Amino acid sequence: MELTIKRHCVAVLDNGLSPLQQQLLQEPKRVRIVDAPTGAGKTYAFIKALLAGSRILFIVPTRRLAQNIAASVINDLIKAGWDRTLAEQKLAVWSSDQTAILREQGVEHIRGLRVRQIQQLNPRLQGMSEIIVAVPEVVSQLLLRGHPERPQTGLDKGQAGFSVLDVLEYFDHIVFDEFHTIEARGFGLAALFAKLASVTTELNTVGYGRAKISLLSATPLNIKPTLQALGVPDTEIAQLKEVLTEGAHDRALHGDVRLVLHEQSTMPALVVEYLSVIQNAVSQQQQVVLIYNALADLRRDLPLLLSHFQTMSIPANQVLVINSIDDSTQQSHQRYHSGRRQNPDDFSILIATASVEMGVTFRAANLMLMESGFAPLNFLQRYGRAARRGADGLVVVRLDNASLERQPWLRALQTWVSTYENQTVAILELSQVLSQEAQQSFQSEMDNPASLYFGSLPQQAIYTSGLYWQLLLRHPSSSKHRKDHLLQHQPAISKWVYSKLRQLEPLLQDSLYAKPAKQWQTLLFMQAMQLRDIGKSVLVIEADGRELKIDRVWLERETDIMRRFTPRYDEHEQEYFQLQGELDDYLLDDKNRTMRRLNVYFPHTKHCIELARDHRLISEWRKVLTNQRDDDTEAAWEDYPEAMQAAEQLVVFTGLIPSSDTELSTSTTSLVW
Repeated sequence: MELTIKRHCVAVLDNGLSPLQQQLLQEPKRVRIVDAPTGAGKTYAFIKALLAGSRILFIVPTRRLAQNIAASVINDLIKAGWDRTLAEQKLAVWSSDQTAILREQGVEHIRGLRVRQIQQLNPRLQGMSEIIVAVPEVVSQLLLRGHPERPQTGLDKGQAGFSVLDVLEYFDHIVFDEFHTIEARGFGLAALFAKLASVTTELNTVGYGRAKISLLSATPLNIKPTLQALGVPDTEIAQLKEVLTEGAHDRALHGDVRLVLHEQSTMPALVVEYLSVIQNAVSQQQQVVLIYNALADLRRDLPLLLSHFQTMSIPANQVLVINSIDDSTQQSHQRYHSGRRQNPDDFSILIATASVEMGVTFRAANLMLMESGFAPLNFLQRYGRAARRGADGLVVVRLDNASLERQPWLRALQTWVSTYENQTVAILELSQVLSQEAQQSFQSEMDNPASLYFGSLPQQAIYTSGLYWQLLLRHPSSSKHRKDHLLQHQPAISKWVYSKLRQLEPLLQDSLYAKPAKQWQTLLFMQAMQLRDIGKSVLVIEADGRELKIDRVWLERETDIMRRFTPRYDEHEQEYFQLQGELDDYLLDDKNRTMRRLNVYFPHTKHCIELARDHRLISEWRKVLTNQRDDDTEAAWEDYPEAMQAAEQLVVFTGLIPSSDTELSTSTTSLVW
C-alpha cells in the first residue's frame, strides 16, 4: 500500500533566510526551543551568525554529525569569500576522533588546549576559532574535569577557575542540535546552561554572560515543563516553529515522495523486489539508502546484499556501510567501504543503521528502503533524509508481523496509509499520525497546541539535573563568587539532592560502613557524569588486520567472541581480541543471544550483586536494599534508617544505579578521551 507526501517548502525573506532562521538570529529570549523539519536549514542560521561575527558552541550527539557540520561550516565560509586557511582557523571540533588526531600530533594536555580555545574567544582577544563543534561529553568533561573525588587532577595550570559562567560569557550562542536524542541522565548539561542564562542576576539583568541557548530538533520533545520545573522562567523561553508553505517561489525542502509500506520478511528479500528500481536510480547518479533497525541484522545480511548489488553490476567500491562498528575503522573492507572519514557523496549505495538519522547528508538520496525504527521520531528522522532540496523520491518501509505486533504506532500508520491509499497528503498529516501517541500522553499540559511533540522527558531528567548541579558545586572551579552564583540560583531539586547526600553522612562517618558508603557515593557521581548510556568499546582485530572498536555489550550479546577467545593486551595494556576470521563469522542466532547483566553496589555492604539489566533493574535493586532477611541489611536499616532511605530515593528518582558496569565506563573518558 502507498500514498504520496506532497512537496513542501519554506518561505524565503529578502536576505535569503527563512522566517525561522531569521528568528533564531533575532529572538531576544535567552532560551529557545526550535521545531523545524529536516532540511529546513536550522544549522545554516548559525553559519550566518558566524559570518556576522558571532561566537558559537554547537553541541551535537554524534562524532559523525560533528564532522559533517564542520565540513559544512568550512564550505559555507569559503562560498562567502573566506580563504580556506582562515575558515579552518575559525573552527574547532571537539570529539574523540579529533582527540586521536591531536594525540598523533603529540598534544598531551588536550583538555588544556580546549580550555585555551574557549578563553581565546574572549571579546578582548583575537580568537583562534569562532565556532566550536562538540559532542556533549567533551563540554561536560571540561566543566567536571577530573575524578569525582579528586577533581583537582583534571585541572591544568592557570585553568582552575574556568567554569560554566565563562562558557556563557565567551559565546553568543550555545546550540544543542538534535535535542530529541538527549537522555534523561544527560539533561543536566543543557539544563545548567538554560538556567544560568535565564535567571535574574544580582545586577537585575537577565542571565549570566551573553549566550543564548537553542535546542533544535525536527522531532521535538516537550521539554518546556522540565525546564520550568528546574526554574527556567517562562518569560525567557521562546518556542519557535518553521511554517511550511507550498509556494512556487519558496525554498523546497522535499519534493513529492511516494511512501510505500511493504510487508516482507527480510531486507535482502525487499531489495530483490526493487532491483530494477535500484539499478535505474544508480544509473541516474542518484543514491540508494538502506536503513536497518538492528546492527546485528545488518551484519548478517551484508554478504547477501552485496551479492544482489553485484548482479546489477554495482561494484563493491560503490557501497558505503555506516554504523557504529564500521565507522570505528579507517580500513575499508575488501568488499565495501567504511569509516567516518569516507564522504557519503562518493558512493551509490549506503547501507546504514540508526546512526544515519543524524550527521549524514546525502547527495541525491531519492530512493530509500528502510525498516521503521523503534519509535515514531526514528521513522520521521529517517524519512526526512530522502528527497531533499525539492527532489521527488520513493521511500519503501519494510514491515513484518513481529514489528506490527510490537509497535502500536506502526499499526496506526499502516491504517492511515490504507485509508488514504494512492492519494496525496501533506507532510503535516504524516507528522500528526506519528506523534499521536505522544500527543495523547500529555494533551492536558500542552500550552502550545500548534506544536507536534514526539515524547517528553521523564521525571528522572529533573533529578539527574539536580545531581549534576551538585557535582558542579563540589568542583574546584566553583569557588568564591562562582559558587555563590551557583548556590543562589540552584534549582529546588538540587537542594533536595543535597539534603539526601547529607543524610548519607552518618554511613560515611561510621567505620563499619564508611568504605562501602564512600564507594557507593563515588559510583553514583560517576554515573551522573555519564551523560548517555553508551557502552565502553573493545578492540577487535579481524584475521586480515582490520581493526574494529565494538561496544562491549553488543559484542557479548550478539557474538561468542568473548567466550571463544582469551583477551590479549597491547603495549599500552589495552585489551583486544584477535579473531581467526571476520566479525560476522561469530554472530549468534536469536535463541543464543545472552542477556546483559550488571554488578550493582549498595551503601552498606562491600558485596555487589549481579542483576539483569532490564526494565526491572531498579525494582530488583530496591528489593536487595530493603531485604530485612539479610542480617547486614537489617542492621543498617536499624542503625541508619534515614541514610538508607536517602540512598534508595537517590536511585529511584534519578534512575542511576551505582555499579562497576564495564559497559558504562566509570568515567566519561571512554567516550571522549
